[in-house]
Amino acid sequence: MKKIFSLLVVAAGALAMVACTPSHDKTIANLKAAIDGESTAAAKYAAFADQAAADSLYNVEAMFRATAQAETVHIKNHQEVLVSLGIADYVGTAAEFEVKTTAENIQAAIDGETHEFTEMYPGFIADAQAEKVDAAVVSFTYAQDAEKGHAAIYGEALANIATPEVIAAAYFVCPKCGNTYAGTAADVCEFCQTSSADFIAFNATMPIAPVEEGAEVAVEEAAEPVVK
Repeated sequence: MKKIFSLLVVAAGALAMVACTPSHDKTIANLKAAIDGESTAAAKYAAFADQAAADSLYNVEAMFRATAQAETVHIKNHQEVLVSLGIADYVGTAAEFEVKTTAENIQAAIDGETHEFTEMYPGFIADAQAEKVDAAVVSFTYAQDAEKGHAAIYGEALANIATPEVIAAAYFVCPKCGNTYAGTAADVCEFCQTSSADFIAFNATMPIAPVEEGAEVAVEEAAEPVVK
């Protein structure tokens, strides 16, 4: 009888432990959705950069190259959290998107980033907090804060699209959280305290000389990332 009672106690204890262990199902699903979303954004911004270069809007091209890089940082961060939850090698799927005029592309980017920092990531953060996945809270918060900054950068560019020479020509991306600076970089990232010495820099490149009508345009490779 004592043996049976002891087994029942052990079983009850095991069931209690299982019941007290929070599920991570929502956070895992949200991480996968975030990776898909950021994969779409990275591909979209790379295509928008190509369109800006075709439109000779080299400052806007550099801007989109930088934010595409920032989105890849978010992908990496989200993937690392998934690995810690036992989901290895999840690869995001980019959704289809349209490339229009550069002004329309900037507006589309503003709309996408605004959705992410006002709706998507706040919900993901709340779920991660409820499921006690601190690493996901951090990863989602980094992305949320960076997307808010991206929307502001895009808004400034769109407001000055008629006078593109006043749009920032240099952009700096934090490799840890994806925070992006336009024009000049802070000494350390305001979100994660990474030194600016580690930031990835993107600079606009312009035609190296005036080009006569009908002549071939000579343009350097635009906005390649350079570690500052």
